[in-house]
Amino acid sequence: MALSKYEYSMELLAAMACKTIAEQKKIPQIKAFDSFIKSKTANMLFDERTAFWCNGPDYIADEYNREMESRVR
Repeated sequence: MALSKYEYSMELLAAMACKTIAEQKKIPQIKAFDSFIKSKTANMLFDERTAFWCNGPDYIADEYNREMESRVR
């Protein structure tokens, strides 16, 4: 099954955001991906209706970090 241009963009942005998260937290990329993919941020990214995929990977990583910080409080 071929990915739509939107799905391809979403997956690429997720991978790039996870790379940023891994670098920031000094953790393996697979661990960052595992945590990210279970997050509300990832749900927003993969929902075409939100147009969250229009943002860059750094913004997505920052949104994920804000989500994780709010869970700690």
